[in-house]
Amino acid sequence: MKGVVVNLFRNQPYAAGVLIAGRGHIGRERAEEWAAAVPGSRTRILDWLRLASDSGDWRRFERLAGVAVHLRPEGLAPILAAVLASGARGVNAEDLVDMLGELRAPEAVDVIGALVRERKGSDGPFFPLCVKGVQSLGEIGTPEALALLRGIATSTPEEWPGPLRWHAAEQLGIEDELGFDEDMMLGGG
Repeated sequence: MKGVVVNLFRNQPYAAGVLIAGRGHIGRERAEEWAAAVPGSRTRILDWLRLASDSGDWRRFERLAGVAVHLRPEGLAPILAAVLASGARGVNAEDLVDMLGELRAPEAVDVIGALVRERKGSDGPFFPLCVKGVQSLGEIGTPEALALLRGIATSTPEEWPGPLRWHAAEQLGIEDELGFDEDMMLGGG
């Protein structure tokens, strides 16, 4: 199999990445196995991500990003943030937001904040993308991210939906102080 992978690797620079990564969840162990099996992958994965992005191959981009987030190459976060900011059709925004939070990427605060603001009116009633954005801002934890969360948490119900205000308050640890009822926020009312 390794000979096939190396041959594929030479002929199609980033095809091997998807072949090895396969299907399903890519955890840290699987990413390390992939990196060991694909020669040069640790140094070239950012180039492969750029190629996939430039060609609009979002499936391949997503698989490679799933590996890269565990390998943590220098320069990964700006690539992910730029793709998220592009709003390109076919991009899995929720996964990118999650990865940027996992990377604790300060350069993603503005992009995630803009996405959450843009989607707060259309992502309900459960707000999966917005909640992921709020959680990622909490993971990033920079003063800018925390200020954005505080702005959401302390806003009026007319400005931000209650569940998003509660999730932001929860990230800051001030949900009780602000008087949120967790059962009501989670629909158990």
